[in-house]
Amino acid sequence: MDDGYVEGLTGEEIINDVLAQVAEKLRTDCNLREMDAYTGGYEGTVKIHLKLRALDTAEIKMEIPVSAPAEVEITDPIVETEVDAEVDIALEPRLNLVRERSGQDVPTLSKDENGAVVVKKRHYARKQK
Repeated sequence: MDDGYVEGLTGEEIINDVLAQVAEKLRTDCNLREMDAYTGGYEGTVKIHLKLRALDTAEIKMEIPVSAPAEVEITDPIVETEVDAEVDIALEPRLNLVRERSGQDVPTLSKDENGAVVVKKRHYARKQK
């Protein structure tokens, strides 16, 4: 077994890591507790800017409007509360740490029953905060 084996991050792994970091940031806002309820729904914008590093550097810049449909008839006046959060994702050159922090499987080299080298996935439980 070679513990120094590291595969490049797939697009799906990057998406999972970004979503995990955004969710973590939103969970730290006191307006988004599980016990809170917003009968008027919500709306907002998520801005994404990623630099993807390989042989060439690619950039992703997008703005995604988000809203939840509010089909409920509301008789009480609505009080608006705003949540502004920014997530800075620093470059982590240890790619397996990126997988671990977002609860994803880590590819490792192993040998099958015939002694051939195969890539398997090892899972680390994510630390609960």
